[in-house]
Amino acid sequence: MELRQLEYFLAVVEEGSFTAAAARLYMVQSSLSASLLGLERELGTQLFIRGRHGAELTDAGRALLEPARAAIDDAARAHDAVSEVTGLLRGSVRIATVAVPRSVDPVVAIRRFQDRHPGVQVHVLHDGARDLVGLVAEGQVDLAITPLTRRTSPALLFEPVVSTPLGVVCPAGHRLGGAHEVDVRELLDEPIIDLPRGWWVRDLFDRMLEERDLRRQVRLEVDEWFGVLAMVQRGMGISYGPRACIDDAVFGEVAVATIADAPQWELGIAMRDPALRGAAGRAFLDVYRRQVRDQATG
Repeated sequence: MELRQLEYFLAVVEEGSFTAAAARLYMVQSSLSASLLGLERELGTQLFIRGRHGAELTDAGRALLEPARAAIDDAARAHDAVSEVTGLLRGSVRIATVAVPRSVDPVVAIRRFQDRHPGVQVHVLHDGARDLVGLVAEGQVDLAITPLTRRTSPALLFEPVVSTPLGVVCPAGHRLGGAHEVDVRELLDEPIIDLPRGWWVRDLFDRMLEERDLRRQVRLEVDEWFGVLAMVQRGMGISYGPRACIDDAVFGEVAVATIADAPQWELGIAMRDPALRGAAGRAFLDVYRRQVRDQATG
């Protein structure tokens, strides 16, 4: 069994089809299929059910899934360990992030990191609806910049970075613009642009209403924070979000109001135990922490 066969196997699982996996790996589909058929012959069982609508795992394929991921991770850690000793940091680092305040935007750290370590591949997953803490726990990413949406375990650490209350964002000139300690009941008379369920900020807003026994009709959902701000800017309604993430330098034609007794949105770095991170992941974390410290002292 070769490591590349396991990489091909995981690519098909993640992409859902041989065609998409071959495109991702920059190889012809026939070569990918031949390699995985060889793996199946070696294991003596079928790993995929190949159909018109893609590739589905068999029971044997599902049994191979976690060992394959572990083998890939072990190989990456071995490569990182050797590279670290020789002083030539290589490998890859996988980062997941939600929309964050500009002061802690990982883009700054990524640029600095790549200047220092051009041999490292950086993969960024930007998603506000997925459980990014879960992706860290499962080893699919090295670290995540995310709200803490679940309890951690001893192998999963959470380092707070920003704590900010929910606020109201509305079009420039709106009656609520600049208001302080707005009663949340006043918001229900306005057309509200929502983020979908699954976003932590939406969960916080819904819980705030439930605690006050308030009901509302959801009319418009937008699955992207900057899309919400753009619609508010165009006067399509008001919305809510972490106060520190409402960047009036980017969206200048919006106004902000504070909410009375608003819940706190807490952002931090979710990461695995240092023993489970490779050299590239540790190096990037050092650069990002330095950026956060610089912003705080600045």
